[in-house]
Amino acid sequence: MLVRYWMSESPIVALERTDLYEALSLMLKHDIRRLPVVSPENRLCGIVTLSDLYPYVNPVKLQGELPAPDVENLRKHTVAEAMTRELVTCGPNTALEDVGALMREKKIGALPVLKEDRLVGIITDCDVLEALCGIARAGDNNVRICMSVPAGEKQNIIYDIVELCKRHRMDLQTVLVHPLKGSKRCLVMIRVEGLRMDDFLKALWDINYQVLIVSDGTDRGKKR
Repeated sequence: MLVRYWMSESPIVALERTDLYEALSLMLKHDIRRLPVVSPENRLCGIVTLSDLYPYVNPVKLQGELPAPDVENLRKHTVAEAMTRELVTCGPNTALEDVGALMREKKIGALPVLKEDRLVGIITDCDVLEALCGIARAGDNNVRICMSVPAGEKQNIIYDIVELCKRHRMDLQTVLVHPLKGSKRCLVMIRVEGLRMDDFLKALWDINYQVLIVSDGTDRGKKR
């Protein structure tokens, strides 16, 4: 999965000369927590977040209309004074899983997306989570099956599942394989669609794939 398919294109931005009250107003208006800061040529200069404004205004006051003295104080300062300049960025063709790992490692909630040094989008932790949920979530006539599989069979898992899907005329949409720490088994999740579900499930058991949960998205998953 690539960032380009999940990022927000043409994000709301600020300039370095934008005052902090205007930056705050933009965040509140668009219900966002951060603004990329760009030059007039759309080159990334930094990023300013809601928490970057806390030294200039009591966070409690942000819950309602700001008193005039606080507004005046925010107008005295520019985004350039509050923003973070050392940034972690990615490109449109960066793998989404790499972005998620970066966010976790750096403990950040978003990455500006650059193409040829120009800002083209922003990808947030919510975007990454939405993408991962979209892959794993059952629904729209497909069924999610979670299984426990011997780790020694790991190299054959995808081959086995594809062959069984062909044999039982099942449409395979997703395969995820994750080793279980401290175990000799792997957790495997697949999404499939087809009319011969019972036969397909029996075939999985026949090759020692222990079916743990089957879910069609209308419940929380039925244990087998």
